[in-house]
Amino acid sequence: MKKKNIYIDYKIKNTSNYLGNSFPPLIYKYLLNVDSFNVFSLADRDLPSLDCIIIINGGSHWTYKDLNFKNIHKNQILKWIYPKFKKLLLVIGYLLSLRKIGFFSHHMYSNKSYEKHLNNLIQRNPKAKIIHRLDGIYQLIGKVYGYDATIEKINKMSNLTVYQSKYSKKSWEKGTKTVFGKSTTLSPKHSVIINNGVDSSIFNTDGEKYNFKVKFPILNVSASPSPKKGLYRILELAECLKENPDFHFFLIGKQKFDPICGSEIQYFNNVSYLGEISDRIELSKYYKGAKIFMFPSEEDCSPNVILEAMACGLPILTVESGGIPELINRNNKKAGVYIDDSNPIMGLNNLLKFYETLSNNSLKLIKNNFNFDLTGQNYQDEINKLIY
Repeated sequence: MKKKNIYIDYKIKNTSNYLGNSFPPLIYKYLLNVDSFNVFSLADRDLPSLDCIIIINGGSHWTYKDLNFKNIHKNQILKWIYPKFKKLLLVIGYLLSLRKIGFFSHHMYSNKSYEKHLNNLIQRNPKAKIIHRLDGIYQLIGKVYGYDATIEKINKMSNLTVYQSKYSKKSWEKGTKTVFGKSTTLSPKHSVIINNGVDSSIFNTDGEKYNFKVKFPILNVSASPSPKKGLYRILELAECLKENPDFHFFLIGKQKFDPICGSEIQYFNNVSYLGEISDRIELSKYYKGAKIFMFPSEEDCSPNVILEAMACGLPILTVESGGIPELINRNNKKAGVYIDDSNPIMGLNNLLKFYETLSNNSLKLIKNNFNFDLTGQNYQDEINKLIY
C-alpha cells in the first residue's frame, strides 16, 4: 500500500524543545512511527503531493521568517513592524492619514499572510483533507485579537475540527462573552473531541529529579505572563505560608512579566523565580522533584502543564475553570483539589490529607486517558477515516 503524505503546518525541527505549542512536536513524533504515513512539517521546503493537512488554530506561530513573495500581505507587515517603527508610522500617517494606512486597526488584523499561505498550499493540494486542531479563543486569551477571524475562515474549509475538551467545543460553537463582545462562533462540517496527551517517555516518575531542598516544593509552570494565569493566587498562598519553612514556591516560565504582580515576586522569601526552560527533558526534572503542582489559571481549554505534572505523580492545586475539571476529575478519580479564594489554605490542607490518593490517581488518569499514545491513535484513526 502506498504511503500517505501527512503535513503538519507548524515548523518542527526537533521534538525535544518546547516550541510555543506542546501539541505539534508530539503528534509529529507519533505519526513518524506510523508505517503507512510520510510526515512533513512547515520546516520542510520541498513537499510532495499531500493527502492530509493538519492546521493548528489560527497560525499564531507564523513569523516574518515564513514570508515569501506569494504570501506577503501589507496588514501583516504593518502588524509586525509597528512596535519597532511606531514613530515613523505616525509621521507617515500624519502625511497620508493614520486611518487610511490602517494605523488604528492593526491590533484587529486577521492573519492575512497566513491565510494566503494556506490558500496556496490548498491550491497545490486540492484533494488533501484538512484537519483543524483548535486551541483557545484568541480574544478570550487576550492575544493577536484579530486572528479569530482567520480561525473562522480556516474552519469553513476544514473537513474535520478537533477540540481538546468539552469546554473548548462549547466555547467555539456557542460563543462566549469577551471584552470585544461575543466571540467568533464556528459551525464545523464535522468535529470530534480528542483529549490532549503527554509524552510519558519524558514526563514520568523515573530518572533524575531536581533537588529543591525543601519538604514541600510547590511548582508552577506558565508560558504566559497573563494575569489570568493566577500568579496573584500563588502569592496569596505564599504569604499565608511564609512562616513555615517546609513550603516553598518555584516558578518556571514568564510569571515575572505578569503586569499586575510579576514585580512582587522578588519580595517573597518563599518564592523563587527560575526563569524559562524550553528543553522538555530538563523541565521534567523539576516536575519530578516537586511535591505539588499549582496552576490557578482561568479559562484554559486543556493545559498541558497539568498533564505533564500528573504524569510525574503530582497532585494538582488549581481552580474550577475552563477545561481543567475534565483533566483532574474523571471516571470517579480525582487528581487534585480546587482553591477556595475565600479560604486558600483549605484546598492545600485537603490536598495534603489525601496526598497519596491524589498522586496515585494522577498516574492512573494519565495512563488510562491522557497518554499521548492514546491521543496519537485517535488522530491516526481520524486521518484514516478521511483519506482512505
